[in-house]
Amino acid sequence: MNQKQLAEHIGNIEDRLVQQAEQIPDYAALRRGRRRRQLLAMAAALVLMVTSFSAGAIAFAREIVVKVPMEQEILMLEGVNLTLIFPDSWAGQYAVEKNGQNYVVYNPKMREAVGEGTYLLDGGVLFTIVCYEEAMTEGQFIENGLDFTAYRYLLATSDRTYVLHYASDVQYDPEDEEQKSTYQKMMSEIKDIQFVVDNLWEE
Repeated sequence: MNQKQLAEHIGNIEDRLVQQAEQIPDYAALRRGRRRRQLLAMAAALVLMVTSFSAGAIAFAREIVVKVPMEQEILMLEGVNLTLIFPDSWAGQYAVEKNGQNYVVYNPKMREAVGEGTYLLDGGVLFTIVCYEEAMTEGQFIENGLDFTAYRYLLATSDRTYVLHYASDVQYDPEDEEQKSTYQKMMSEIKDIQFVVDNLWEE
């Protein structure tokens, strides 16, 4: 190899070194970019923490109101594991009497106001829970012709059936508007009565 060729060869090597040097990454710039991204990530995390803390503080600072339901009007039927939960508006406006195995629910003020000597000897009756001494489905109850009044089929045990029969005639003084209004309101609320069954099969 002569001097000219050697010089050209060395020149090529220098050119390649220059090109490779140009392609070497700028580590300092990369480090600066990484630091910038880390700082941005930390700032974002800090913002999220502050926001979450503020939202939590606001949530805990709010007044928490807990609604406590009024004491319910509850009637437990004697000798039957059946509980009736009446609307709160019935407080002081009903009474119950046992007639054999049946239970009559009535308005005592109306019964007293109607009094004896009228065709309504037992005025103020809202409904009667009748206990039939045989187990029946609602279909069998209807087939037996026992649906002689408006009713609400409740349940059947192994040997009994319980049905709510609505009053079938006027149970208040028709000339007394206050009685009429009270009675009609209570009749419209019978549908809201809840029935709770507790181990009826143990009877």
